[in-house]
Amino acid sequence: MRTALLVVLVLAVSASSLDAQHRRPGLRHSGPDGRSGFWVVLTGGAGVEQVNFEDDGLGFSDPLTRPVVGVRLGGTLSPNWRLGAEANSWVNERGPLTETVGGLLLVAQFYPSRSAGLFVKGGLGVGRSAIEDDFDNTEADYGAAGSIGLGWDVRLARHLFLVPSVDFANYHLDAGGGGHYRERITTFGLGLAYQR
Repeated sequence: MRTALLVVLVLAVSASSLDAQHRRPGLRHSGPDGRSGFWVVLTGGAGVEQVNFEDDGLGFSDPLTRPVVGVRLGGTLSPNWRLGAEANSWVNERGPLTETVGGLLLVAQFYPSRSAGLFVKGGLGVGRSAIEDDFDNTEADYGAAGSIGLGWDVRLARHLFLVPSVDFANYHLDAGGGGHYRERITTFGLGLAYQR
C-alpha cells in the first residue's frame, strides 16, 4: 500500500512538473526569469515639452519642463515580448489655466535578453492637447501619437520592480480649420511595476 501511494505521488509530481514546462504560449507565458503574466507600471517624472505650429515658420519652441504621470499595463507573450496599453499626461499649471498633453497608445516592449531587465518600447495611438480653466471650460485638440523609449526593470521583490526609463513622444494634432501642429515630449521617468 505504501509503495502504491509513493508511486502515485511521484507520478503526480512529475505530471504537474511536465505541465508547467509545456504551458501554451499567450499573454500568461511564464519565463524562467520570472517575466510572466499580467503587469502594470505606474510612472512619474519630468517631461520636456516643445511645440511647433507648422504655419508660423518658427520651428519648435523653447523647451518647457513639467511633471508627467502615466500608467502602462498588459500581458506577456514570451520572456522577450510584452504587449499592452499606455496612458500618459504632461501637466502645466499656469495660474487659472491647466494645460495637458497626453496620449492613449498600444505599446510593445522588447527585451533583448531573457534574463536582464533592459527593454525597448514603442507605441502608437491617439493624442490630446487641452487647456482647462478653473470653471471647467476646456478646449482640446486631437490627433495621432507615437512614442519610443528605453527602460530597465530592476527587481525589488518577487513581484515588484523599479523601472527607470526615457521616452520620446510625438503628437501630430489638428488645430481646427485645417491647421495642424506638433508637440513633442521627452520624459525622464521612474516607475513602480507589479507583475504576477
